[in-house]
Amino acid sequence: MNTATNNIRAALLVMAGMAMISSNDAIMKLSSEQLGVGQLLFVRGVLAVVLFSVYIRLSGRPFLPLAFYSRWNALRAFCECCATVCFITGLTLLPIATASTLVWVAPILLTVAAALVLGERVRPGRWLAVLVGFAGILLVTRPFDVHFTPAMLLPLAAAVFITVRDLVTRRIDSSLDSLHVVLATLAIVTVAGLLLSIADWRPVSLELVAWLSLSALLLGSGFLSQIVAVRSGELSFISPFSYTGILVAVFYGYLIWDELPDTLTIAGITLIVAAGMYILAVGRISRRGLR
Repeated sequence: MNTATNNIRAALLVMAGMAMISSNDAIMKLSSEQLGVGQLLFVRGVLAVVLFSVYIRLSGRPFLPLAFYSRWNALRAFCECCATVCFITGLTLLPIATASTLVWVAPILLTVAAALVLGERVRPGRWLAVLVGFAGILLVTRPFDVHFTPAMLLPLAAAVFITVRDLVTRRIDSSLDSLHVVLATLAIVTVAGLLLSIADWRPVSLELVAWLSLSALLLGSGFLSQIVAVRSGELSFISPFSYTGILVAVFYGYLIWDELPDTLTIAGITLIVAAGMYILAVGRISRRGLR
C-alpha cells in the first residue's frame, strides 16, 4: 500500500477516533447529572481497564512488561490523570464545544514548551501561529467580560498537563507498546476516580452502567484508532484531522443541550483550530495517547 493510501486511511481512522472520543465526552457530560466526576472516572475506568487488559491478552502481547513500571511511564500517566480530571470537571460545567476547544490549545503550548524547555528552534511562522492561537483563547474565554467563568481555566489546565505529558512521553522506552502506555493511564485515572468519589458516592443504576460501558468502549476504540493511525500514516499529514473532534462536540452541544457558540466564540474556535492545524501540519513533537 503506497504512502498516499496509507495517509488517507490513517486520516479516516483519526476522524473516526475523534468522533468516538467526543461521543464519550457527551456521555460523560450527560452522566454527570447523576454522578460526581470521581465516580464517573472510576466506573468508566474499571470498564476501560478490563477492556484494554482483555485486548492486550488476546493480542498475544506480554501483559505487564518490566518497562510498564518505569518512572517515566508513571509520570506520564500521572500527567494524563491530572489532565483528565481537569477536563472532565470542566466538561460538566461548560458547554461541550467550549471545553473541547480549549483543551486543544495543547499543540500551541507544546510549541512554546519545545522552544523554552527543549531548546528546539521554532520558525517565525509557528510563533505567529502561537500568537493567533492565544488570540483565539481570549475570544473564547473573554476573561474581562461577564461571559467569563473560572471553569474555563479547567480545560486550559488540562492542556498544560497534556503538554507536560507529551514532553515526558519522549523519555519513555520506545520498546514499551502504546497499549501498555494507555493501560497505565487508565489504571491511575481509575484509582484517582475512586479516591475522589469516596466522599460523594451515589447509587449507580444499571442504565447508567450501560451508558458508561458504552463510554469506555468508545474511549478505548478511539484510542486504538489513533494508535493505528499514528503507526500507519505520516504524523504531519494526519494530525490536523484531530480537530474534527471539535465539530463533533459542537454537533452534540446543539443536538443534546441546544447550545450554539456565539459569534465571538466561533471566531475564537476558528483561530485556535487554524493555529493548531498549522503547527501540526508543519511538524511537531510526536505524541502518543489522549484525555
